[in-house]
Amino acid sequence: MRRLCLLIAASLLPAHAAQVPVPTPTGGIPAGATVARHEGPAVTVQTTAPARAGWLTGLRVTAGGTSRTFPKWRTISNPTFWPGLSVTDVTGDARPEVLVTLMTDEGTGVAVFDAHVLSLPDLREWPVTPPVPYLRQQVRFGANSLTLPGRSVKLPPLPGVPPGEATRIGDQVRWTVQGGQLTALVEVQRAWAFTGRLVLTYRAQNGRLIPDRVRFDPTPLDELPE
Repeated sequence: MRRLCLLIAASLLPAHAAQVPVPTPTGGIPAGATVARHEGPAVTVQTTAPARAGWLTGLRVTAGGTSRTFPKWRTISNPTFWPGLSVTDVTGDARPEVLVTLMTDEGTGVAVFDAHVLSLPDLREWPVTPPVPYLRQQVRFGANSLTLPGRSVKLPPLPGVPPGEATRIGDQVRWTVQGGQLTALVEVQRAWAFTGRLVLTYRAQNGRLIPDRVRFDPTPLDELPE
């Protein structure tokens, strides 16, 4: 399941991303280890401190001749879940940005990623509004429906799920780029069962990436087009 989560997350990166494998250190992950690398343009993500208690805290990004350290970035240290890295336009300015996805929770059925967007060439970070708190404010979760801003979505019964079981935000948060916009894919569940996902699209405003619109997609993950 852990390997599957990584493969699914990688498949959601933009198709033209050129992230390349990096070697796994032996005997622990030291400061200065490269945990993600992109070619064309060249971008690397490195640790600033050794792994501790299963976490990497503080990462350094280098692009061209510019390096910037982000001491609050945090990701799982298991090499299977090292950062995702792509370079593509996510702000609508027709210029590429660096998109770094960091896994912050994992397990059976659990795959939660944070997204960080950096401008080029200065590596200035675009703050991204966290999707889950925003969706909890904007979406009403009922037993048989979801109420989104401006519309309501009826949900069919699910085999094995007790009647009246309320929907909730699930245990998977992934990121992709759709139509040149950063997009969060947030799973919706009833009890243990996958119900669909909330697709939250972002737009650039005043140097930040803020929610633009949200829709519900019932398509199972394994049926999404590649």
